[in-house]
Amino acid sequence: MSKPQKILITGVAGFLGSHLAEQLAKMNYSVVGIDNMIGGYPDNVPKNIDFHQIDCCDLNQVKKIIKGVDVVYHCAATAHEGLSVFSPYEITKNNYLASISIFTAAVNEKVKRIIFCSSMARYGNQKTPFTEDMKPKPVDPYAISKVAAEEVLANLCELNGIEWVIAVPHNIIGPRQKYDDPFRNVISIMLNRMLQGKAPIIYGDGKQKRCFSYIDDCLSCMIPMLDQKKPQQTNY
Repeated sequence: MSKPQKILITGVAGFLGSHLAEQLAKMNYSVVGIDNMIGGYPDNVPKNIDFHQIDCCDLNQVKKIIKGVDVVYHCAATAHEGLSVFSPYEITKNNYLASISIFTAAVNEKVKRIIFCSSMARYGNQKTPFTEDMKPKPVDPYAISKVAAEEVLANLCELNGIEWVIAVPHNIIGPRQKYDDPFRNVISIMLNRMLQGKAPIIYGDGKQKRCFSYIDDCLSCMIPMLDQKKPQQTNY
């Protein structure tokens, strides 16, 4: 693929999307960003990008914005596994249907490549560490929506000759991570409690282990996906 010039990033007011947009803009790419602001913050949106506050499910609006785009980074999601069991419609709409809307617009406008941020929730309760050759075994509506979106992406891209990459983020942490959600992002939850003068809560016997990925290390994987010669599913 020739060097891309114009890039669309969904979820650009969120954690990963805002960092990705900021770095790509610094590299002199023309960046277009969209976000419905359900989980993002206005201050996260880089000042030097073309920002549109729309929902990914609004296919007609997405079609207009995606014109002339070479590469799409689809980062937007409602990443809430626990909530998906109680609000499957909302989670499915914001993950699966939103993804299909983005993929449809991208195919219609003949973009060169789509990079989709899936989730390690795709692996379910299988033995860790997870490996890329594991068959997905989602155990909740959120994970199911992510795996279903992966399958549709691969199908549409193969049919239409579009390059595609599936990235599977693992526990990203860093500045701009959502800090006001009491149920997700354990580092942010602990920091929030400490800012209130409260002690962090650690469940279990204290011997559990969890591996975190700093945002800058993730960007070093995500940005080369723009034009790597052999697009493939990539865990990081």
